[in-house]
Amino acid sequence: MSRLRSRGFLLAALAALLVVLDPRTMHASLSKRVSGNLVFWDQSRGFDVILANADIFSDISPFWYHVATDGRVIPYTTNSGTSYEDPSILSFLRANGILVIPTVTNILNGVWDGALVSRIIADPVLTTVNVSSLVQLAVTNGYDGIDLDYENLSASDRPAFTTFVNQLAGALHAEGKLLTMNVYAKTAEPGTWSGPQAQDWWAIGQVADQVRIMTYEYHWSTSGPGPISPIDWVGSVLAFARTTIPAQKIIQGLPLYGYDWVGQSGVDVVWEEAMALARQYGATLTWDAASASPWFEYVAKRTRHTVWFENASSVDAKLQVNIGNDVGGVSVWRLGGQDPETWSALRTRFGGGTGPGLDSVAPTVSITSPLNGGLLLKTQRIEALASDNVGVARVEFYVNEALLATDTATPYVVYWNTRRTAPGSYVIKAVAYDASGNSATATVTTTR
Repeated sequence: MSRLRSRGFLLAALAALLVVLDPRTMHASLSKRVSGNLVFWDQSRGFDVILANADIFSDISPFWYHVATDGRVIPYTTNSGTSYEDPSILSFLRANGILVIPTVTNILNGVWDGALVSRIIADPVLTTVNVSSLVQLAVTNGYDGIDLDYENLSASDRPAFTTFVNQLAGALHAEGKLLTMNVYAKTAEPGTWSGPQAQDWWAIGQVADQVRIMTYEYHWSTSGPGPISPIDWVGSVLAFARTTIPAQKIIQGLPLYGYDWVGQSGVDVVWEEAMALARQYGATLTWDAASASPWFEYVAKRTRHTVWFENASSVDAKLQVNIGNDVGGVSVWRLGGQDPETWSALRTRFGGGTGPGLDSVAPTVSITSPLNGGLLLKTQRIEALASDNVGVARVEFYVNEALLATDTATPYVVYWNTRRTAPGSYVIKAVAYDASGNSATATVTTTR
């Protein structure tokens, strides 16, 4: 091994040790890392999430910067030319011991410009400019590192991209800064399409401090409807990752969004928007047990829409997979508009601390409609009464153990369209949770 290569591995090892020993990284009350992506187009609402849940986050990645055509790194700006960089956000994060690792992308004019990155990493001069600019961004602004999100590269870029990542990691580590990498999900090398094929997981895992695997977009905006992040696929991705990347560096991408599809054209929606659509059109929420995902359909202007999205229950299922694979943590995409009980799920599953609102008293719950032993209507209103000494966080409604829907505000009411339900006996269950994860259950048996 050459002296230069030995020094590179030594710097990488030292940086990894600093991550473990640095008290800043131990801020969060949870047992695993939780990284939050703060996007500029929903920055105010995203920051509100951080303010309310500062105990959860180990690091935040503001979506503020992109690479320019000359290799420099510059801020995203508003139409008036104002940067989204916000000193008040940085001040809060630093005061609360939360690492700031800004994301730098290759999105230009709304498109992931893989050709631009290909040109940069193939040209030694542009590579030097880009690496220097990334390091300067971290050092000048006092950031804790850089979160690199260069996407849509070609398979042929794999060797050059590996060299580039090694060079960037060495330069950042020499300044005491971290490198976190966003990579596409895959279950084997080199991957099934050019994006993941450009990313050598083993090589990246040797030098990066975190490898944030985007375990979402299993179905995407032009694929047609389906789960965003099916649970069995997530498990397969993490299991493969453990064979190539040090487990503590593996960060599971945790989606908090979905798509509203018409045919094979989908518009992204967050939980708040999905629930508003369901209420507006009287849609029945369905739980897909195979993928551990909620979905529903509705008709607007004589056009059928299909919505798959993520809620606290689907998040909880993915957290269990994370724990089962014993990886380093999760990276939340993205902050703002998500199911508020997402944070309760994180506190409950990752534990290890005392987040706001924790207590040991379980709530109470009863089902007031339908009555036990009653007959189901074609459109059945299901209502529960729930109370708690601190406050009820949500009530989940199940039919024969399959999640039907969740309500987070009183009155706790959902509707079940039973028209296509086979005759027989059905057990309806309501489970009430408080913010600390304590729960209570009530059931009634009905007949169709």
